[in-house]
Amino acid sequence: MSSPQSSVMLKDHPASDNETTITTTPAPADAEKAPVTTASAPSLPPPPPNGGTLAWLQVLGAFFLNFNTWGLLNTFGIFQAEYSTTILPTTSSSAISWVGSLQAFLMLFVCVLCGRLLDAGYFYLDITIGIFLSVFGMMMTSLATSYYQILLAQGIAVGIGAGMAFIPSIQIVGTYFSTRRSTAMGLAATGSSIGGIVYPIALKQLIPKIGFPWAVRTMAFLMLGTFLISLSVMKPRAGLPPRKSGPLINTAALKDPAFAMWLLAVFFTFIGLYIPFFYVEKYALHIGLSPDLAFYMLIVMNAGSVPGRIAPSIIADKIGNLSVMIPAVLLSGIISLAWIKAETEGGLIAAALFLGLASGSIQAVLPANVPALCPDLSMLGTNLGMTMFASGLGLLIGSPVAGAILDRQTTAGGPEVYWGALTFAGITVIVGSVLLVVVRVIKVGFAVVKA
Repeated sequence: MSSPQSSVMLKDHPASDNETTITTTPAPADAEKAPVTTASAPSLPPPPPNGGTLAWLQVLGAFFLNFNTWGLLNTFGIFQAEYSTTILPTTSSSAISWVGSLQAFLMLFVCVLCGRLLDAGYFYLDITIGIFLSVFGMMMTSLATSYYQILLAQGIAVGIGAGMAFIPSIQIVGTYFSTRRSTAMGLAATGSSIGGIVYPIALKQLIPKIGFPWAVRTMAFLMLGTFLISLSVMKPRAGLPPRKSGPLINTAALKDPAFAMWLLAVFFTFIGLYIPFFYVEKYALHIGLSPDLAFYMLIVMNAGSVPGRIAPSIIADKIGNLSVMIPAVLLSGIISLAWIKAETEGGLIAAALFLGLASGSIQAVLPANVPALCPDLSMLGTNLGMTMFASGLGLLIGSPVAGAILDRQTTAGGPEVYWGALTFAGITVIVGSVLLVVVRVIKVGFAVVKA
């Protein structure tokens, strides 16, 4: 008796263009009867569109998320100066900087949890709660009159809300682009630079006219309006099945030497990267600049980061994200060290402008490195969350340590001494650049290739 034979037919599944059904049909009538079996092969997600109206609307929505999260954080130098001179004049610089550091840390720490939420399909829940907490926290900040109230409102409530609102800006955009991912993320990241320009100017103009409380409330209303634009246009990409179960931490990625070294590099980079942003206005007053000009030093830094977020992102699509990020981190560290000698108006403007340019490049290409190091898009939210946690831990440590160094080096009643804090900032950032070189060597060796 002849052995049974079967033929295999491939046909498109009626419910999807991306699924293929394999059907095994029985042999001819004279052969042995065999059961008819049908098996569906696992379907791969469709490729990212890399353009189109819906994809670019995600970039627009992400722009306003960055505007209200990193843009607000980039404004903290104004709050630092306002708190230390008006609201909390007897509180140390180190203690006040804890407000901004805690806000930054929580913003990035909750990305671990929220990245997992996004992977599981809870985008709208995450972003809605994030918007509410961010706006509510700023409203409560406008009512705060003591240190602990400011810490709770701006440090904790805004920090958690900003984290929940920020992570979709990179996770959602990252799924809509592959070949143009760095460019898209760079354009979205310019929102933080624009926010860092708009919000300080708004505070500067409003505080003398309506007072600090109503100036902050006006900021909160502006945040609400622009947040709602993001909520209305952003949408998780269709065709990517949610990952309902799984750990908060991608342990497999931690076992990858390149990704583990990447987390360490990000940690050291962010220890020192934001110290100049938090202290630039106070430093400007220290070297004798007028209060008006000192205020605009933070604007100069944020303005410098606008081209720093766009041009390097376009270049990164050609030569690779690490190839752009390494020199940007190294340059940021060098400028922080050179800042010690910026004792004139022109010198400080140059330092602020170039540090803004370099730091903007870092922020623009940092998220795009994650899918390049860990290509599994189903784990993108989790891997981004781990990266944000590493950077947040660095932010939590950096500014308070710099503030403690500043307080220790400054004698009672004497001029402030900044060289120790700036040296600490520069060295930690340079260490981060060295570790990024190690990441690149692990991935591609010493070859001159895109990485």
